[in-house]
Amino acid sequence: MKKSINIFIIAFVCLFVFSFMAYAEKIIMNDGTEYEGNIHHQDDSVVFIVSKEDLIKLNKSDIKEIIKEDDTKKKTGLMIDNTDVVEDNNEVVVQIGYDFYGKYLHKGHENETDYSKGLTFGAKYYHYFLDELGVGCGVNFQNSRDLEDIPGEAYFVPTYISLKLRSIPTEPYKYGYIVGNVGYNFFFPVSEYDAYLVDEKGGLFYSLGLGIVYDSFLFELSAAIHKGNARLKSTTYSIDVEYKTYTFSVGYIF
Repeated sequence: MKKSINIFIIAFVCLFVFSFMAYAEKIIMNDGTEYEGNIHHQDDSVVFIVSKEDLIKLNKSDIKEIIKEDDTKKKTGLMIDNTDVVEDNNEVVVQIGYDFYGKYLHKGHENETDYSKGLTFGAKYYHYFLDELGVGCGVNFQNSRDLEDIPGEAYFVPTYISLKLRSIPTEPYKYGYIVGNVGYNFFFPVSEYDAYLVDEKGGLFYSLGLGIVYDSFLFELSAAIHKGNARLKSTTYSIDVEYKTYTFSVGYIF
């Protein structure tokens, strides 16, 4: 997990470095010369542009075209290139995931047991304070699933806050992203498993995912850890549980 966190930090830094390398305006002269930078001042006769820390004075009569920020902003999209940038400060995401791998562990015991494959349904909301960075919240619902070497079934319901780092969306609505979630999940033993457990409690939930969005359709691969706790019936002995999953999800962004 530490390695995954390091990759997340590196990707975060790289994305912002490249984003701020984009220029706000481009000036094209009649002779074909181009200047990229930020226009400091302009009037009816001259334009002053700051380019590579130099303040350059240009006669307006020699200028063929000035391309404003909205036309060049497309250059900041790192993972996917297109001609039109989409500005969207809010997202509602619904998705369904297939947990194609799962391991269930009673902490303090050496043996892990396989968790049967299952489905996870999720809903999230994001608000983007920057084009690339969004903060949100979400909830997932798992179907109950068998524990291979333990009688009965169990499932978890995580609730969490989410941090999403994306490339700038383009038209049609598409981008690449990295997402991290952390929160609390509820733990629910079922049938025979529930029969010998009491005082069931949830615990920490965290996950890390990579995904792409194309035309508002989402495709994501993620890894997650779910934790919980319960007491064996008629005893004072409590057990900590941990459920590890790898999930492939598809969804839609509104």
